[in-house]
Amino acid sequence: MKKTIFITLFFLLSACNSTEEPSEPYFTQAPIKVEQSEVKEYWVFQPQKTKKFRGERPSWLPEQPGMMTYKLIIDSNGNEVTKELISTTPNNWITQQQLTDMSKISYLPSDQNTNRVPVEVVMKLAVGITRNK
Repeated sequence: MKKTIFITLFFLLSACNSTEEPSEPYFTQAPIKVEQSEVKEYWVFQPQKTKKFRGERPSWLPEQPGMMTYKLIIDSNGNEVTKELISTTPNNWITQQQLTDMSKISYLPSDQNTNRVPVEVVMKLAVGITRNK
């Protein structure tokens, strides 16, 4: 669990330098609902060059540890189309605007996803929280 949290945080932080203009969403079909653990069967994170923060904290990153649950839609081009905040712990830990301000992550289709099936997934992310086993 700890490893997953840190990997997800790394991916979010490494995507912070995305400055490309967003393209129009493209769907080969309606997104299918998948579990967070199943996303990798459809889409694989595409590493991007990391931005050097030079000691600056991203404006969207909360100052305290917390957790969030949000709905994510990945289109047939592997682009994040929607990030919709569902809940946070503690309450109001992060806002919809902060979630929207996070850089969008690009994905490559997995070997099994030859039809580039778009997905809808509820993601859970903990930032700055370590759990003891």
